[in-house]
Formats: sequence, C-alpha cells, structure tokens
Amino acid sequence: MLRRAVFPTPSEPLPLQLETIGLNPEQEYIQRSEGYPFFHWLQTIEGEGELNVQGTIFKLPERSGILLHPHVQHFYYAKSPNWKTYYVTFTGTMASQLTVELLGAFSDKIQWDRNDDEITIQLEQILALAESGSDASGWKSSADLYRFLTLLKTNGRKNHLPSLTRRLERIQQLLDWLEIEYANPDLGLAKMAEQLNIGQRQLNERFRELFGQTAYAYLIQLRLRKAKEWLPSRPNWTVRQIGEAVGFRDASHFVATFRQKEGMTPESYRRLHGPSPL
Repeated sequence: MLRRAVFPTPSEPLPLQLETIGLNPEQEYIQRSEGYPFFHWLQTIEGEGELNVQGTIFKLPERSGILLHPHVQHFYYAKSPNWKTYYVTFTGTMASQLTVELLGAFSDKIQWDRNDDEITIQLEQILALAESGSDASGWKSSADLYRFLTLLKTNGRKNHLPSLTRRLERIQQLLDWLEIEYANPDLGLAKMAEQLNIGQRQLNERFRELFGQTAYAYLIQLRLRKAKEWLPSRPNWTVRQIGEAVGFRDASHFVATFRQKEGMTPESYRRLHGPSPL
C-alpha cells in the first residue's frame, strides 16, 4: 500500500527539516531535468531500479539507496517487474553542512550488508511518527533524521569498501586491549600490530582511515584522555604520579605532550575542572 506523509512547516527553522517521507510499492518512472529542490534519499526495498544522475548510471538493488543533492538533474525507473522504494526529502539550516560532512559533497550510492536492517528500521520509525501527527514542532523528526544520516555513515558502504562499522570491528580487539594495557610504557607499534597479526604499516593505514592518525598517536590520545579523567578526580596524586600511571616514562614528557595537545599544563587542567577551594 502506498504510504506518504508531508511534514508540517515548523514555527522555527530546524537544523534538519523533513519535507516528505513515503513508501511506494510500485515506483513509477520519474524524470527531473532540474533536479529536486531539497535533499532526496531513495532506497530500494524490493526489486531493482536504476538512476541516471547527470549521465552517471547507478543500479539500486535491495539494501541500497542514493542521496540526491538539491537541483541535481536525474531520472529513475524500475529494472524489475516490481520496484518497491522508500524515500525521504529534507532541508534545514544545517542540512548541507551535515550531509556533506557525513556523506560527501556529491550524490552517491550507498549499500549495506544483508543482515543489517537498522537503516530501514530507522526510516520506518520516521514514517510512523509522521503518520501519527504527534510531532507538530518537528524537533523529534529532526533528531530522528540525524540518526538516519549517521546510520548511512556508519553502516553504509561505498565503492565496495566495508562499512565503517565493519572496519571498526576488525580492530575492536586491539581497541579493547589498549583500554587495559595503555599504562604500559613499553607498549609500542610492534606490540599493537601483534594483537591483530598484521604488519605495522597496515596497522597505521587502518588507523589513518578510521581516525585520521597513526596507531601510536591514538595511544597517546588514549593516555591523555585517561589523564584528563584522573587529574580532577585524584587531587592527592601528583602530576608525575598521574603521568606515570597512564604510561608516560617521565613527568617532563607528560607535561610537554599534555600542553601541546590540550593547550594548557596538567595542573592548569586540574584547576579548571577540579573543585574550587572554599
């Protein structure tokens, strides 16, 4: 059954503002020579469709979709006897910034794994909320849409690469181990790579891809995070004791690294976040 909901115009501009959402059991041929005025997500539920986006062809089998940017010429049509689709259109004061940061600046196809239903479930929840008419302000729908976009980022994959979630799973064993072993001053890249049974170069490639930094830089960041937790909560510990407890060999190295990364000394951080004297 065809389902379609149009969201009310909110009384104040929203960061993400939904326009329409729907489930189309028999997706018809659509041609838009001047594109659509808002962001437009189109997803296959059953069957297969094909999109032509400014001359580039995208096939859309089940568990795939495409986010079309505003005013981008496109047309789409069924490639199977039945093409069942979900769609959602949205705008908002931060729609362009958030969409580009999360998913890139160009209309692109996103796929996800066969056993992953979170993306579709989230759309169903947004549609059910819209049909209920219980979100007159639009803020709940705005938050749900942000959750949907983050799911596309974490669970979706492009260019046949594993999703962010799957790539994180590959190194989760190491991340869990570091949460326990970070205080060991002898811990280095070699021991970290051993945990995953891969080379040091490959380890750094994975960390740069996921976190934008090397594996050892991640370790230093972890040690500083632990120090920032302990500085205010352990006022009787000296800066030297905390530095040693999180894996730094000497106080001067700890203080210099902390100042470089945080823009202040450990003692200044303690005064800023700790209890004030009476």
